[in-house]
Amino acid sequence: MMVFWIIAFALVITYILWIGLFYYGWIRTPAQSSLSDVTNTFVSILVPVRNEELNILMLLEDLTKQDYPQNLIEIIIIDDHSTDLTPDIIRYFAKRHGNIRYIGLSNDEEGKKTALRKGVFASRFAVILTIDADCKPSPLWVWSMVNCFNKTKADLVAGPVLMQGDRKFFSKFQKLEYYSLLGSTAGSLYTGNPVMCSSANLGFRKDTYFAAGGHYNDQVLSSGDDVFLLLAMHKAGIENLCFLKSNDGIVTTKAQSELAGFFKQRKRWTSKSRHYKSKASVFTAILIFIINFYFVICLFSGILFYPFLLIGAFIFISKSLIDFPFLFSVTTFFRENKLMKYFPVIQFLYFFYISFTVITAFTGVFYWKGRIVKK
Repeated sequence: MMVFWIIAFALVITYILWIGLFYYGWIRTPAQSSLSDVTNTFVSILVPVRNEELNILMLLEDLTKQDYPQNLIEIIIIDDHSTDLTPDIIRYFAKRHGNIRYIGLSNDEEGKKTALRKGVFASRFAVILTIDADCKPSPLWVWSMVNCFNKTKADLVAGPVLMQGDRKFFSKFQKLEYYSLLGSTAGSLYTGNPVMCSSANLGFRKDTYFAAGGHYNDQVLSSGDDVFLLLAMHKAGIENLCFLKSNDGIVTTKAQSELAGFFKQRKRWTSKSRHYKSKASVFTAILIFIINFYFVICLFSGILFYPFLLIGAFIFISKSLIDFPFLFSVTTFFRENKLMKYFPVIQFLYFFYISFTVITAFTGVFYWKGRIVKK
């Protein structure tokens, strides 16, 4: 029995130290304001799309209503062989706005990373922002991202992506999970151990994108344009990678409404981790899986031998000692700390959710918008 306790202590101490490092990085990341002097920074906004007829019009309206000089913005929509009305909607909207351009992938091109690369080559400006078609940017999004670039001289800026949903518990679960990812993104970037970011709210300089090209493997997966670009820049020695800690630079996305869709999305995300080359990313992924799975093992073992329940309780309480203050700090900054009243239940469910997602993520075939993205 002593061996199982030693394993639990080792896991808990390692977890607290590692996540505590991210917590420290989150706290030390300075808050940014969108307020700045008049700017003349030109910006290219890239939006890779595939079958987004239900979302693209709302996004284009939000982008053309940004509180930023439209003459300093070009919006490039790169279409990945849509089979719905997406191309027609974009072309119609572009007729009324001279700064919108439509580009379609050729027959021998496909995938989000390919679309992004084609957009980068087509872009005219040095600062590039990316956003997903099913997202909604705040009116000050462009201002905030550009201001962060100008103030920090960053090569890459990861912006905050928040979840929108109804009042159901399932939505609250997803929201709190997103805040944990957000805090980890900020903390890992500040401490020089980048592990994740999201193309739903991302910015980078065109020259650094090409500088990292030798480490940015487009052939491994058709997706993963965000995290693999981040890791490629880090591997290339590009160190000025920042997080935009701002309520003005928020981009929101909708919560999954069905459990099946939720798990398909999360398993697709998790399956990318086998291709990580960064030591920090691999270590983080393995640590999180092992400590969660070890709790599940102890819990079920406790049915037959109750001392295992004590080990499970020790892991739950010890893990919460770092998770709770970390999440409370992140949710407080984004004015959603009321979600923390659900923390105990969500924390318990999270052990099973992570274990199931990781174990099932490396089997089967994943589809995204009618296309196989992983075999």
